[in-house]
Amino acid sequence: MMLFVGKANAQLSIHAGYQDFSVTSKTPLGSDTDSKGGFYVGGSYNMEAGAGLAVAPGLYFAYVEDVMDLRVPILINYGISLNDVRLALFAGPQINFGVAGDGYKDDGLVAVNRFDLGVSFGAQLSFKNISVEGGYTVGMLNRWKDAPSDCSVNTNQIFFGVGYAL
Repeated sequence: MMLFVGKANAQLSIHAGYQDFSVTSKTPLGSDTDSKGGFYVGGSYNMEAGAGLAVAPGLYFAYVEDVMDLRVPILINYGISLNDVRLALFAGPQINFGVAGDGYKDDGLVAVNRFDLGVSFGAQLSFKNISVEGGYTVGMLNRWKDAPSDCSVNTNQIFFGVGYAL
């Protein structure tokens, strides 16, 4: 969900794709993971820094069943080009903010934090203005509000999509 590395010094691109959103709950009684599929759409602004390196901040809307999030990745990427084909690897922090959905309602048992900070990484293959990308985001914060010290809820996302550089 991330970036496009082109020949210009700075380039805006749009992206859309599939994501698998997983939630892992841990308690003293064990752990449980639940996954749901959804989509994301948004854009990024790739700014070349030279020597194959670039920085790509972005803004994305993500929807999975009953949860809507805004995601703000700030990714560093390194790519190599051969004619019009480019392969780039990317990594960096991602801020997630829960906008709406039943997944954020306090059900009396577990109240979920809307804010998460994650680490994203992945790869992208581009040909001229079109790209395909895939990656993984690891949620770093416990999203269970006021959780006992031995309990946690963490999220992760796998994503695959396409992009178009404007």
